[in-house]
Amino acid sequence: MKQRKIDPQDKMERVIEVARGLFVEKGFHNVSIPDIVKVSGVSTGAIYHHFSNKETLARYIHDRTLSEFNDMLVSRLAGTSTTYQKLRAFAHLVLDIAENNPVLMQYMLFIRHDEFMTDHKPICYSEPFVWVQETVAEGIANGDLRKGDRLISAAAFTGVLTRNIEIRLTGVLQKTLQEKSEEVITAAWNAIKADS
Repeated sequence: MKQRKIDPQDKMERVIEVARGLFVEKGFHNVSIPDIVKVSGVSTGAIYHHFSNKETLARYIHDRTLSEFNDMLVSRLAGTSTTYQKLRAFAHLVLDIAENNPVLMQYMLFIRHDEFMTDHKPICYSEPFVWVQETVAEGIANGDLRKGDRLISAAAFTGVLTRNIEIRLTGVLQKTLQEKSEEVITAAWNAIKADS
């Protein structure tokens, strides 16, 4: 009989996907390596070959998630130049992720990262979200956005997006985020744009 060889990279992708989903569904402290083994079908030994413990796996997932999100953002920003174009590209990205990969979005928005990474800054200090704050600061400086604190303005913009994502993920909003994207992005922009 021919033995089937499973690609180790495929195994780890499965572990990462399953662990991220379980962390979102049950919370970090309520998930064990045996839980991940049971759902992923990947052996305990294979997981421990790559990650020394659950915390190491969780840190890897966190860092990788933010890196992937940042790469997607950089790709979406190609050809943008104005504050509006840049923030619109960011908004479309988060709405698309929320609709097409809700577990990834729930992980970024709702997981308590401080449960397993006490030495890391909150997600709002990660590169993509610092980028939003810097873009907002530039928009305030060049008059595109209302004068005020960049953190508060960035929170106002992203707050509109995240609240609409939340009502979609909980089933309150029945239409897809792509169907409602213009309305959501306009509301987010109107929360911070300069008065005419």
